[in-house]
Amino acid sequence: MGVDGYPREEHVLVCISPSPNNERVIEAGAILARAFGAKLTALYVEPPVSAPSQAGAARQLEINRNRAEKAGAELAVSYGADIALQISEFAKTARVTKIVLGRSAISGRTLFPKQDPALRLGRLLPNVELFLIPEEAGQKAKMHRGRIDRFSLRSIGIQFAILAAATLFGLLLRSLGFSEASIMTLYILAVFLTAFLTDGALYGLLSSVFSVLTFNYFFTEPRFTLLAYDPGYPLTFLVMLVSSILTSSITAKARQQAKVNAEKAFRTEVLLTASRNLQQAETTDEILLETARQLHTLVDGRALLYPAENGELLQPVLYPQDGNAEPLFSGQERAAANWTLANNKRSGAGTGVLSAIRCQYLAVRGHGAVRAVAGIELVRPLDPFEQSLCLAILGECGLALDKQQSDAARQIIALKAQQEQLRSNLLRAISHDLRTPLTSISGSAEMLLRGDVPQCEQKQLFGSIYEDSIWLINLVENLLSITRMDDSSIRLNLKPELVSDVIECAVSRLGRRGAMHEIRTEMEDDLLLAEMDAPLIVQVLLNLLENAVKYTPDGSHILVSAREDGALVRVRVADDGPGISPENREHVFDLFYTSAGTHGDARRGLGLGLALCRAIIAAHGGEIAVAACEPHGSLFEFTLRKAEVSIGESTVHPGR
Repeated sequence: MGVDGYPREEHVLVCISPSPNNERVIEAGAILARAFGAKLTALYVEPPVSAPSQAGAARQLEINRNRAEKAGAELAVSYGADIALQISEFAKTARVTKIVLGRSAISGRTLFPKQDPALRLGRLLPNVELFLIPEEAGQKAKMHRGRIDRFSLRSIGIQFAILAAATLFGLLLRSLGFSEASIMTLYILAVFLTAFLTDGALYGLLSSVFSVLTFNYFFTEPRFTLLAYDPGYPLTFLVMLVSSILTSSITAKARQQAKVNAEKAFRTEVLLTASRNLQQAETTDEILLETARQLHTLVDGRALLYPAENGELLQPVLYPQDGNAEPLFSGQERAAANWTLANNKRSGAGTGVLSAIRCQYLAVRGHGAVRAVAGIELVRPLDPFEQSLCLAILGECGLALDKQQSDAARQIIALKAQQEQLRSNLLRAISHDLRTPLTSISGSAEMLLRGDVPQCEQKQLFGSIYEDSIWLINLVENLLSITRMDDSSIRLNLKPELVSDVIECAVSRLGRRGAMHEIRTEMEDDLLLAEMDAPLIVQVLLNLLENAVKYTPDGSHILVSAREDGALVRVRVADDGPGISPENREHVFDLFYTSAGTHGDARRGLGLGLALCRAIIAAHGGEIAVAACEPHGSLFEFTLRKAEVSIGESTVHPGR
C-alpha cells in the first residue's frame, strides 16, 4: 500500500547517514528492492546547521552514497532539523511503500527528543512498512569521539583581543564612576562579538568563562584576585555566566545558519541560472559550454563535457580553458569517462571506480540514453547539497540536449516537407508554363509544314516560333541557375567590369521582345567599374527588363541607369507602366510568386526570375529592392561593390 492507502508500485527508501554501520542498511534495502522488484531510492537528510569539523563523517557519508549508487539507488537530499518529519514528507511525495533505516539515521539530531524517532516515523506513515536495522554500539561511540572542534590561532587571537579591549574600556568607565552593572554589559557584548567573529561555538563558551573570571579579577573587591567579599557576587557571576553562554550559543548558531543559508542561496541561484541559460542555448556546443560554466561556478574546479553519439565520446568542451589541461585528457581520465558512458554510473575521484584520477565523471541522462558525460575536477570534497545540485544541473543539461535533438529532427522534417512542396509547385508550374509555348511552336511548325500558309504570314509564324524558343531557353537557364543557387554549387568569377558594357549586353539580348517599348540607358560615368560575375549580372538585368516589357503596355518607357554611391554602384531599371501594388511588392522576390498573386499559374510567369535575381545579387554581397515610380510605374534597384583598376589592366567584356 502507498502512503495514501491505495495500491502502488513497490518503492523502497533507504535512509543513509555518516555512520560506518550504514552499509548494513543499504545492503538490506537493496535486497528488499530486488525481492519485490521495486524502485530503490537513497535519502540523506541534512540538518540545517552542520558541525564544522566532521571531516571523517563527510568522507564516510560519501562512501555510503557510493555504496547506495552501486546498489542501483537514486540519490536524494532533504533538509531540516526534524529528521522523521523530513523522511515522512519525502516518502509521501515519492509514494514510498517500504523504508529501511538504522537508528543512527534519525537519532541524536535533537537536544530533547519527545519520543523514539522510529516510533514517531511509524505514526507519521501508518501505511508504510518500516525496517529498522540496529547499530553496533562500538561504531557509534567511535564516530562521536571524532567530533572535536579544531583550534584556530586566528579565532583565539580575536577572542583575547576582544576581552582585552573590553577590560581596558571597563577600567576607563570605572575611573569615570560607572557602576559594575554597566561594566558587566561590556563583557556580555564581548562574548557576543567573539561568537560572531570566530568559527565554532567553543570560542564563545571559553569567552563566557574568561569574561566572568576577568570581571571578577579586575572589578570586584578585593581587586586583582579571584576572591569576592560580597556574598551576592556568586549569584551575579552565575547570572553573568549563563547570560554569556546563551548569548554565545545563539549568536554562533545564527552566524552558522546565515552562512549555510547564503551558501544554499548561491547554489540555488547557480541552478536557476543554469536552467535559464540552457533553455536559451540553441546548439549542442552552447548547451555543453553553459553546463560546464555553471558546474565550474558551483564547485570551483574545471569542468569538461563529452558529447556522446552512437555509444562513443566525441571531442569534449572544457571550461575554463586555463592552466595545464593535458592531465584532464589522459588515458585514465578518458577510460573513466568511457566507463561512465557504458555503465551509466559515476566514476573517478571520490568514487569506487578508477578513483586515483583528478575528475569525477557523471552521466548526463536523456530519454533512455546517456547524452553526454560530465567530468568535474575535484579541488575539494563535495558536500551532499553540492552533489545534488550537480545532478540537477546535469539533469537540466540532459533535457536541453533532448530538446535540441527534437528541434533538429523537427527542422529536418519541416525542411523536407518544404522541399517536397517546392518540388510539387515547380512540377505543376513547369507543366503549365511549358505547355503554352510548346503548343504554339508545334502549331506554327505544323502549319508551315503543310505549306498552306501565305507568304506574308510565314514570317510572322517564324517570329512566333523564335520568341517562344528564346523564352524556353531563358526558362531553362533560370531553372538551372536556381538549382545551382540552392545547392550552393555556384562559384562566382568576380572581376572588375564596365557597368555600361554589361547594361548594353543585356539590352541587346532582349532583342525583338523590347521592340514595342522605348528602352533608354543613362550612365553617370561611362568608365564606372564594379566587381561582378558579368554573365550572371547580365542575366539579372535581362530578367528585370523582360518583366518590365511583359507587365507594361506597348509604347511604355524603360530606363536603365547606373551611378556611383560611395563604395557601391547602384543599378536601376525603371518603367512608367501600371506599377506593382504595395502588397505584391512584399513578395515579388519570393520563389514561384508572380504579379498576378498566384504561384506558377500565370501565363509565362513561373515566378523564378526575381527570386533568381535576389540570389545572384546576394551572392555578390549586394542588395536588391523594388519601389514605386512617380507618378506611376516600378523601380528595381540593386547594388554591387565598386571596383578600381590600374592603368593598363584589361577589362573583360561580358559578351566575350
